[in-house]
Amino acid sequence: MKAVEDEVMRVKEHKETRREYMTYAMETKRRELASFAEGEKTGEKKKETMMILAMLRKGFSVESIAECAQTSVEYIMELGKKNHLL
Repeated sequence: MKAVEDEVMRVKEHKETRREYMTYAMETKRRELASFAEGEKTGEKKKETMMILAMLRKGFSVESIAECAQTSVEYIMELGKKNHLL
């Protein structure tokens, strides 16, 4: 156990190693945050798609759906055709 403790102390005192570790830790955190943001964006898009499809199934007009979803009529049409709703 003493050997591990000594090695930890040696690494802590070595400035270059410490700087490399901090750089690594910051890059890891940056990637984690980017992954989280990407997942959140994907989830929001999926939820929007599900809402649009539900509105198409209920017979809402393409124009009304586009207005509510704040997207283009073309996108609603494409999504509707892809899912055999139009």
